[in-house]
Amino acid sequence: MASDRSVRSQVTGVALIVATVLPGFLTAALAPRIRGDFDFGDSTLGVTIAIFYVVSALSSTPCGRLVDRIGGVSGMRLAAALVVACATTVALFAQSAAGLVGLLVLGGVANGMGGPAVSALLKREVSEQSQGLAFGVQQSGAPIGSLLAGLALPLVAIPFGWRWGFVAAAVLAVVAVIPVPRGGPLLPAAATVARRGLSSVHAIAVAAALASAAGVGFISFLVTYAVRSDIGESEAGLLLGAVSLVATLSRVGLGALFDRSGREPLALVGATLVAAAGAYLLLIEGEPATIVAGALVAGGLGWSWPGGLTLAVVRRSPESPAWAVGVMMSGLFAGAVAGPLVVGLLAEHGSFAAVWSLCAGLALLAGLLLLGTRRAEAR
Repeated sequence: MASDRSVRSQVTGVALIVATVLPGFLTAALAPRIRGDFDFGDSTLGVTIAIFYVVSALSSTPCGRLVDRIGGVSGMRLAAALVVACATTVALFAQSAAGLVGLLVLGGVANGMGGPAVSALLKREVSEQSQGLAFGVQQSGAPIGSLLAGLALPLVAIPFGWRWGFVAAAVLAVVAVIPVPRGGPLLPAAATVARRGLSSVHAIAVAAALASAAGVGFISFLVTYAVRSDIGESEAGLLLGAVSLVATLSRVGLGALFDRSGREPLALVGATLVAAAGAYLLLIEGEPATIVAGALVAGGLGWSWPGGLTLAVVRRSPESPAWAVGVMMSGLFAGAVAGPLVVGLLAEHGSFAAVWSLCAGLALLAGLLLLGTRRAEAR
């Protein structure tokens, strides 16, 4: 019975994470069709996605505090309700870029709520010996959401219209929370957090911001750089898909490794990010073979960390796990906003050597911060 509850928790957790990230990903993927209804240029799209993640970053920590008070199940249902409200109102009422941006604010809050709520449920329902895999599976939801958003364009938006893509996201959010295991005690209210846990959680959040800025900046401009380096557009798209697949598998695999070895995740994640810095530097050479190799290694190492850091912050704040995850996710979302903006400024001037050097530097700083945090805790 316990095993069945654990599996259901992980399945519904992944489904909810996919649903909460879909409003942002769908807006980007369906932009060519949205422009058929109203003016929605590239710059407006960039601002819209940035606002989505800014709202996610600002709401994640307070949402985590709320989840610690109401419990993971209630938090997941609230997140699903916010996705439904966002997606259905976009489908029915979005008639301008400004209206779309305003409605996506609800989606940003849902995205900020989803991670802490799912983490709280998994903390309750999954045994401590299996939480590494569970959190790794949870963090695979974002790349799966990106994949589904890409498929929504040819499968839904082109034959039926872009608004039906958001209707599908609303349906997924409802379906996601149906099998949530009921019962069990509510998680305790966020109260006192040990000083070491408090300082460590915030240090981990800063590292998440640095690593996310590097990873999202890398993903955002990989296809552009590959095409400029004599890789065909189709091949560049396939490379991006392969990188996303490698990132998904590495998150799950690293989580399983933590469970099998019983090792503290912070040191290994830090070492992985330090190694990822070298992969980003491989891209500078600009040869197709080294771009493919560097991109795949960067995807595997530079994007393997979210599940490990989720496990790390939950262990450091056992009385307030949703709050701790919310703080970490705030850092992740902040990096997702800042990374593409800074990388875009460098790329606009054609300085991709500076782009990949910046990504390498950010990953290196993130890794060293995690290693330093672990060393300080040991002392």
